[in-house]
Amino acid sequence: MPYVSKTTLNHDNINISLLSEKTRELIDLIGFPDTYLLVSTLGGQDVYIPKYPDRSKLIKILPHESVEILSQIYGGTYLALPTSRQIDIQERNKAIVKALLNGDSRAKVAHQFGLSVRQVANVKTLYEGMR
Repeated sequence: MPYVSKTTLNHDNINISLLSEKTRELIDLIGFPDTYLLVSTLGGQDVYIPKYPDRSKLIKILPHESVEILSQIYGGTYLALPTSRQIDIQERNKAIVKALLNGDSRAKVAHQFGLSVRQVANVKTLYEGMR
């Protein structure tokens, strides 16, 4: 999704309780940055986790330490990875609210994010209710 920069994605901006149980479990095991990297790259797939980390294709994606942890916990099994969609949506919604607070019109923000004006208004209402 074009509105999410993986380099600026911040764990503090994400409401972890809104994420799937598997995503929360992965965050607890390997941390938010590595979890996001994993699910944004391979999310929605069943990924084989070998018992020995050096045999894993994950070594090309994640730091060795994270692959070791996954191998210890899930080694020899397939892991159904969630997608990064919920993280991406939360990040997008926060960017929408920020643009609105900076004075951009709902129409401009809707065009910028490829949404309808009503969807932008719904995002604003949702975040006003969370304050």
